[in-house]
This record gives sequence, structure tokens and C-alpha cells, in this order.
Amino acid sequence: MMTASQALGAAAPLTRNNIIRYIGGLQRINTPEGIQELEQVQVGGVKQWISIRGLNRANPVLLFIHGGPGYPTMPMSWAFQKPWEDFFTVVQWDQRGVGKNWANAHHKTLAPTITLEQLVADAQDVVAYLRQKLHKDKVVVMGWSYGTSIGIQLATVRPEWVSVYVGIGQTTASAESEAYIYRQLVHIATTRGDSQALSELQGIQPYPNPAIRNDGAHIDLVRKWVRAFNGGWYGHRDLDLFSHLQSFTPEYNQQDANTLDYSCEWFINALAKNGEKDDPFPQPVVLKMPAVFMMGRYDLQTPFIKARELFERLQSPHKEFVTFQRSAHFVMFEQPGLVLKTLLDDVLPYTEGTAQFKELPDAPK
Repeated sequence: MMTASQALGAAAPLTRNNIIRYIGGLQRINTPEGIQELEQVQVGGVKQWISIRGLNRANPVLLFIHGGPGYPTMPMSWAFQKPWEDFFTVVQWDQRGVGKNWANAHHKTLAPTITLEQLVADAQDVVAYLRQKLHKDKVVVMGWSYGTSIGIQLATVRPEWVSVYVGIGQTTASAESEAYIYRQLVHIATTRGDSQALSELQGIQPYPNPAIRNDGAHIDLVRKWVRAFNGGWYGHRDLDLFSHLQSFTPEYNQQDANTLDYSCEWFINALAKNGEKDDPFPQPVVLKMPAVFMMGRYDLQTPFIKARELFERLQSPHKEFVTFQRSAHFVMFEQPGLVLKTLLDDVLPYTEGTAQFKELPDAPK
């Protein structure tokens, strides 16, 4: 009989490198049918990084399109994605110029290309690559936050490539949403008798100000109170936890992690300079495949109520709106079990289904 120390081995110091090594070991795909690849691919004339992970490469492909804008989820996907990989081959994609792409990007050349139209075109290239590499006719397209603006347009222009559209933290027309967010924050602050919040919010009236386009300081102030009032990550007054998850990802080196926030800021500025559309969706929104919205009831980052209104207008052969009652904008972290259940109940049935493992010769007899 082994002692506890013999069974566990000597404990290594909890340095960043060791933590990453342990998380990498936890993430490792060990099945012979599986896939675990991190590679640069040519997307829209620019090399961009993707991660492909799953226990069986024959499973349906799920492309996760990150939001931000310009803030990749690849470096924090280790905290929520692993259970999905039993049922789907999950792809994380760092969009042009950000995340792992930052180190080798030609930023002056790239900045004028940061537009929604180009990102939708890039997404088409990613899907085309995955269809060929993984021998699939269709993929599940899952957008999160700003990624839903890309994903829903991808599903519109390439319906033959998309089995299901999934929107998490679904975006809507930005000016209308910002006005709604502001009204809600003032209402909450008034109800709570929060004089500091009221003073700061009333100090930026009118909001949004049509005379000031992309007023970063006012947007940041509004987002501060969104988070403080449970509208960002339910139960967290800030996003400190979220921002530190990237520090322990096996997919990023230290330089990638250190420059992530800077690359996001560059992306947002470029997008604004290039004339980001207020309403990114065609009217009416018509999809030729099933659509699933996953929305946190407390979400004030991309407001729950506005997403519900868009869902009611959405035309689709089958649609589901799933409410996460104790979540806001980060449902994958806040209620991960319900996310997995929704994927299995409302998304997987519209794909080719999870592949069955064959019995291997080395299985115990």
C-alpha cells in the first residue's frame, strides 16, 4: 500500500510554468481518435491562429467566435471548454491582429482592414478550412458578445455551411442598447439609493451623446456600473478574475499573455476608426438553420431584453431562447452545466451527432 506522498509524488512549487503544465496535463487529449492542434492558417490573406480540440475528430465541429471586440477566448477556454470536447470538436480562433497574432502582425497595414465585413469574410475562410480539414459539410457557429455580430452574418451569407447558429450574449443595435443600459443603471441606482452611482451616471447625460462618437471614457464609466450591478459577471463587481485566466493558458506564451489587452485596445480603436455600424444585422434577420440564444437574465453588457426582442423578430425554421437565471454576460463561466445541457439538448440534435468510440484491443477484458 502506497503512502499519500508516494501516490501523489513530490509537490512542485506553484510557479506560472508549473501551473500551466498542470492545466496542460488536465487539457491533454489522449484518445487515439482525438485531435489537439494549435496552428496558424491563412485567413483573409493574413496568418491567424486557431486551436482545434476534441476527443473524437469525427464529432460535429463547433466554431467559437470570440467577442471583445478583439478579445480572444482561446487563452481562457481551458476554464470552460473541456466538457464540450466530449461531444464536439471545438475550434477557437484568434481574429486578425489580436491574441497570438499580435507578435507577428503588421499593425499599420492591418488596421484599415479591421471591419465587420472583413471579419465575416475571415470567418468564411476559417469555416472553409475546417470543412476541408475535418471532412465536414457543416459546422455549428457559436458567437459570443461581439462575435454574435460576426456569427449571425456568417450564418446568413453561408447557410449551407452552418448546421446551427448559437448566440451567447447576443448583440443588437448599439445606440439603442446603450440608451437602454443607461436607463436601467439609473433605475437600479435609484432603487438601491446608491448616490455615488447616480452622481456619476447623471454626470454624463445625455448618454449616449449623439455629438460624441465612441466616447471611451463615458462607455468605460457605464461599464463600471454594469459590472457593479451584476450585469457583467453575476456576483463579481469587476472582471479581474476573467482577465487573469489568460495567464495560465498552455496555448499562449508569456508575450502573448502580456500583449493581449493591448491588442484588444488596438482592435477596438481600429474598428471605431473604420466606421463600426450601429446596427450590424440585415432587416429582417432570416436564418435558414436552427438558432439558439443563450442569455444571462442579468446581462447588461449585451442586454437580455434587447436580445429577446431580436429573437422574437428572428425568422428561423426552429429557434430556442434559453435563459440563465443567475448569469449575466459570462454564462460559460457562471452556469457551465446549463450551457453543456443546452448544447446537448438544443444544438447536438441538429448536427450529425456525436461519434461512437470503437472498442480498442487494449481495453480490459
